[in-house]
Amino acid sequence: MSRYETLHEELGPLLTRQLVAVMLPTVIAAVALGLSTGNYRSGLALALAALLLVPLPLHLLWRRLFSAYRKGAERRAAVRRELQELDRRISAIFAGYRQRQQGEHFKKAYELAGRPLRDLEEALSVGMFRERREVFVTAFMRQGIAVRVTASIGSPMRCSAADNPARWKEHLERLGCDEIRQYHNHPVHDGHTSPSRTDVRTSKKLRTLLGPHGNRLRSLIICWNHAREWKVFEHDTTGRHWLHFEFDAAA
Repeated sequence: MSRYETLHEELGPLLTRQLVAVMLPTVIAAVALGLSTGNYRSGLALALAALLLVPLPLHLLWRRLFSAYRKGAERRAAVRRELQELDRRISAIFAGYRQRQQGEHFKKAYELAGRPLRDLEEALSVGMFRERREVFVTAFMRQGIAVRVTASIGSPMRCSAADNPARWKEHLERLGCDEIRQYHNHPVHDGHTSPSRTDVRTSKKLRTLLGPHGNRLRSLIICWNHAREWKVFEHDTTGRHWLHFEFDAAA
C-alpha cells in the first residue's frame, strides 16, 4: 500500500470515532428537546436547531475535557494535511503532461518513444487515466529504454494492438531489444486488478507469435487508486498475477 492509501485507511476509523462521540449525544439532546415541548412543530424546530448548533460546541468541549478525543482530533488534522500534500504532488505530475488533442496519436501526445522505463510508465498512467478507455501500448525495450512504441485506443472495456503482432519478432531482432512490454489499462480505481480471460488468451497468442523470443514478452496491466496513484500488475499465461510496480506519491 502507498502512503496515501495507508493514511486514508487510518482516517476512516478516526472520523467514525469523532462522529460517534459528537453526534450520539447531539441526537439524544435533539430528541429530548423535541419531546419536551409537547408541540409537534415546536419540538421539531428545536430538534433541528440542536442538530445544527450542538455539534461544534460539543466538539470544542470534548477537546478541552478529554485528552483521548483531543489526540484523535489532532491526528485527524495531521492526516488530512498530509493527504492534501500528497494530492498536490499527484496533481502536479498530471499537470506536467499536456492533454491529447482530438485525433492526435496517443504515443505522440505523451512522447512515449525514447523514455526510460519509469518515465514511460508514468506517462502511460497519466494518459490512460485521462482516456477513460482501454489503451493498448507495446513498448520495445533496449537496456531499459523504449526504442519503439505503438499505441491504440479502444472502447471502455476492450482494445487491441495498433500494429501487426506477427511482425513483433522482426522488430525485436532488428532493434536488438531485450524486452517487449505490452501494457493495457483496466478502468479500476481501488488499486487492485487481475487479468481477464481475454488478457490471458492474448498473452498466450502473443508469446506464440514471438516464437523463440516469447520469454521476452512482459504482459502488464495498469490501474489506479482513487487518488490517481498508479499500480502496474504483471501476469503470465496461466492467469497468475503480481504487483510489478506501485507509484507512491510520498516516496
